[in-house]
Formats: sequence, structure tokens, C-alpha cells
Amino acid sequence: MKNKYWKYICLLGLGAFCWTCSDDNPNDGPDGPGSEGGQGTEQEIVRSYKIGTLAGFEGNLRQKMDKPSTDVSTMHNRSLFCRYVASAYPEAQDDQPYPGPITEADWWDNFVEEIAYSGQDYVAMNCRGEANKDIDHGRPDKLHDLMAAIKRKGVEHEFKIAIFDDTPASWSAARNAHKGYGYDNKPFKNGSRVEGSHYPLLFLDPEKEDMKGADNDFRKEVYYYIWNANLKPSFENVPRDYWFEIDGRPVILFWNPNGFLQDSYLSELMKKDPAKYKSTTGLDETKSDAYNGKLSYILKCISDDFNSTFGVRPFLIIQREWTDRDFSLVNCPYLDGIHNWFAVPTMDMSEEVYNENLIYNTYISAYNFKGFSVGSGCPGFVQGDLARPNWQFIDADHGRYATKMMESFLAKKPDLVFLEGFTDLAENAAWWRSSDKIYYDYPNQRINLLRKYSNRPFPTRQKLEAEACDYCFNGSVSGNKIETLLMETEMNNAPEQGVVKYCNDTKYNGGWHANLTSGSLNTLRWKEIPFRTGTSTIRFRYSSNNAASVRCQIGDTMTQSVSLPATGGAWEETEVAVYSRDARGYADFNLIVTEGDISLNYAEIIAEK
Repeated sequence: MKNKYWKYICLLGLGAFCWTCSDDNPNDGPDGPGSEGGQGTEQEIVRSYKIGTLAGFEGNLRQKMDKPSTDVSTMHNRSLFCRYVASAYPEAQDDQPYPGPITEADWWDNFVEEIAYSGQDYVAMNCRGEANKDIDHGRPDKLHDLMAAIKRKGVEHEFKIAIFDDTPASWSAARNAHKGYGYDNKPFKNGSRVEGSHYPLLFLDPEKEDMKGADNDFRKEVYYYIWNANLKPSFENVPRDYWFEIDGRPVILFWNPNGFLQDSYLSELMKKDPAKYKSTTGLDETKSDAYNGKLSYILKCISDDFNSTFGVRPFLIIQREWTDRDFSLVNCPYLDGIHNWFAVPTMDMSEEVYNENLIYNTYISAYNFKGFSVGSGCPGFVQGDLARPNWQFIDADHGRYATKMMESFLAKKPDLVFLEGFTDLAENAAWWRSSDKIYYDYPNQRINLLRKYSNRPFPTRQKLEAEACDYCFNGSVSGNKIETLLMETEMNNAPEQGVVKYCNDTKYNGGWHANLTSGSLNTLRWKEIPFRTGTSTIRFRYSSNNAASVRCQIGDTMTQSVSLPATGGAWEETEVAVYSRDARGYADFNLIVTEGDISLNYAEIIAEK
């Protein structure tokens, strides 16, 4: 009943919001939606919260082209990164290893650039342990590659790193694989459960086991996979000055352990051999509080070992359903926060029930525990649409759903916002740049939303990667305006137009560039770019074998034509425009090559203050 009332109260905090599609939006200033406090010479915007996303980095994401569907789901919001590869190497096939010189380092480079561009305070890396050398499922040792990419792309200290412990994978599936049962929470063979593949925590008392000495069943069968094989190496592989901290304490977030703690196989074993398999709490796995004291003790061990190893106690945040398994957690001194993860309605619900779930359960504006509150949610969700009638669906509605969620965070003022899932392609819940035209309007839409509601919505310096523009088209200058016969709904992005190529620039490790030719595909557009009050300088990093001329249009303001000298194939930087405005706000940024041709690596917008 308490939760029911809370849901209705939350509704009162939701403000009406309309995301305008105009080219120049001066009304989104100090008093506009998504705003708190002043900006620029007055003061920076300060939210009540730090905001970040969960990010998976398993091998299939890093090492292969993606694919349009699985046997279960349509992959709508596929990464724009894989479209860059397809543009530069048209022979590249979906769901295959990258062609030519492309490696997973390129994936990491793109990943850190997008995270930095989005303005989020932290990214929670989805770590699943390294007990098995041949399982690339989110290995802590791969965090070395994350750190190397941060340095290559010049985004040092643009964001911090939290660790997310994906408990079903790290505690259970990785353990089963390590014991030879197969990588699964509930491995089967020939239609039957693999003997020994149960999670043993119900049948042992961790605290009593620890009284037996270091080499006890709790340490060998449970805790090794939590601490030694996952959390400890995760933090060892991230430099301390990159740790995301709350009150000076590094943050660890945990996922829901219900799947393996409530495994029906545990009851089967208890019936089969009650002398050998006996719940130490006297409750079977289906009962609430069946693990009383055990999960609290695990958190104590993590906190103690972290303090012994690193000299500080971690800030531990669990998923709410932990407290159903172990009531003692509500008084656990080692627990600092709880995130009440969102629920996704299914399409077999009645319209009334579906709409009620959509309103009350799909994002949590602020869940409070011990005075610390966490907001959570996702930008949209599509999973299972090809496989079953009860498939899960939250309509992203072209950014409107995420906007309502973000506005609720502003209203409810949580201390932390933790969002699914920057790279969550499998559930169509990713925030990354995407080629999706069903639920997105343009590639940067969700990243723009993250930045708009971040603590840095109006950055002093922005790097616009040419390949990551929202639209690429053939434009022409008429008076003080870039014109085209196309509506935005008819436009394509740069990789779809085939102008994105692999870049040999040595600055920021190159990456990708776009080839632009006057009279042909010569214009790039980025939607809703934030501009600060005062003057901003626009710079290009380009290469050209011949002289060229370029202009920029920012909102309704057209800049003067600038001649770019030939560079002989080298990459050079030059100032192309100066833009001023009286109040911060959002404007579409366009650039056009009016004469000649150039290869554009990126444009920079540098504010004077």
C-alpha cells in the first residue's frame, strides 16, 4: 500500500514538457525545461544528482558487426559505429568480425567519445568476472582497454567509472562455467539439470563457515567469484583518480540475484536428500527472508576486503529485491543505497493494465534508503517481439518518454540517477548513437537527452565528429540560408550516404572522417547543439588536396564564407566561424562545402566562457 501511494505522489511531480523542433530555441534558457540555476558568468547548472548509465562491454559487442535481428528480437537501435564500418568497407557483413584494419580498439575509441559527448558524470561498467579465461562476457581485465581508449581520444577525466556487479553472471553463471557445468545460471544437459549446478548459499552459513578458517566452503564456493574474480580486479584495473565516488567512497552497484537464489532446483535437492541439502535458515528458496543475514554478511566481507585492499570502504548500492531475500539488509551498516529497477510491461496485458504499468513502474524517480535516493529507468525497450506474445515494450516515442523520465528526476531530486543501458542493444534500450528511424528521430537524439539533463548541459568545448552528424545531404546557399529539397524525415546520416571513411589522422587516434564535395553530398547537420551565452569559435580539422570554401549556419545565423587552403593530404586545423548569442540555448549546427571538396575529421565549438 505504501508503494501504491508513492506512485500517485510521483505523478504530481511530473511537469508537462514539449521538446521543440525549431532550429533555434532561445526559450530553453535559464528558466526553460531541463534547467536549474544559472550558466556561464553567473554560475554553472548544478543538479541534485549525478547521472550515469550502465554499459556492457562483452566480446560480441566489441569485436563484431551487429545484426538486424535475433531469433527473439528485432534490433532497432543498432549502433551507428557499425554503420561507420559498413560505409568505409561496404563488403562488411552483419554479425561478422570487422574487416580490414578495424579492431575492437576502434570500438573502444568510439565508446569513450560517445560517453564523454553525452556529459554523464559516470559510466557503470558491467563486470561479470574473470574466473574463466575463455569467456569474454564483461571481463575486468578488459578495463585496461577502456583506460587506453580514454587516453587515445583525449577525454581524460571527462567522466568517472563505477562498477556494476551483474550478479546472475558473475556469482552464478561464471561459477558454473568454472566448475565445468556450462555458462548458465541453470545449466541443463539432455533435458535435466546438471548435477551440482545449484547455487549453494541456501545450504551454508557464511559467518559460521568463516570461523573454520580461510579455506572454507563459503570462500571457495561463493565469495571467490564475487570478490577475487570480479570486484577486486575491476578496481585494480581502473586508476583510482577515475573511480566514481560518493562522499569519497567508490561506488559498486549490484543487480538482482533472485533468479539463482530462488532456483526451484534447490527444493528438488532438499526433497531428494534432506540430510545433505538443508536450508540453514529453515526456509526454502521460495520464502521471503530465506537468506536472512547471508547477503548482509557478503556486503560486510566486500566492504572489509575493499578497505583492507584499497584503504577505503566502498559505497554499496543493491537492487531492491535483495531485501526480499534477506530482511536484515534494511539494518545492514555496510549498505548505502538501493536502486528500485524499472519494470517493463508486456504486450499481452489489457490496455488498462499496460497503461497503468507504463505510468507507475517503467521509471523510478527517486527511491530512498537511509536518506540516499536513486532514480532509475531507460529510454525505451523492445525485447521478444519475434518470439512470444508477451513481449516487453516501452515506446521510446522519439525521445518523449525519456524526456518525461528526466523531468521527473528534476522534480523529485534524487541523489543519483542510474540508467539502463548505454550499450543495451539486446533490449533496444541503448542510449548510444543509432541508425534507428522507428524510435529515434536522429542518431544523436538520446545522447543529446543525456547531456541536456546532465550536470554539463552547456559545455565550454564540444567536438562534433563528422561521421556522427545527424544528417548528410546535398545543400545549397540561398541568401543567408542553407537550403535543400529534402525534409529531415527524408534525409540520411553520413554512413548511410557512404561518405564515412577510416581516418589516418594521428590526433586522437584518427577514427573516421566524412568526404564532402561541393555540388554533391556537401552538407552536415547536427540537431539541437547547446550554445553558451557570448561568443563561440568554430574550428575544423580537415584534409584536402585542393582549395575549398565552407560556411556554417547556426540556427538562423549564417556565417561568412571561408576559404580553406589545400593541405596536401595532411590534417590541419583552422578557424571557420565566430558565433555569438545573448542567452544560452539550443540550435541546429550546419556546415556546407560550397566550393571544392574536403575530408572533415571533426568540428570544434569553443566558448569564450
